[in-house]
Amino acid sequence: MNRKEAKKIIKDIAKREGKIEKIIRDEMKEAIAIGYMNAGKQALWIDLFGAGHIPEPEEFILKLSGQIKGEHNVKQMFS
Repeated sequence: MNRKEAKKIIKDIAKREGKIEKIIRDEMKEAIAIGYMNAGKQALWIDLFGAGHIPEPEEFILKLSGQIKGEHNVKQMFS
């Protein structure tokens, strides 16, 4: 997957949800920030994105799609 495909995913979500892309991106940014601030998951966030870095939605999609393909145990993030 590349950044263009990640942008298309956001566009497709917006279309499916009947919202504009900016709203979907804002909602994703908020969810990413909440996840980043989860103290119990800081080691995983640092491993995925580096210390002190909150990813943009496209970067988040790219990284997690790569992890789901087997590079990491992403289940840890969502448990």
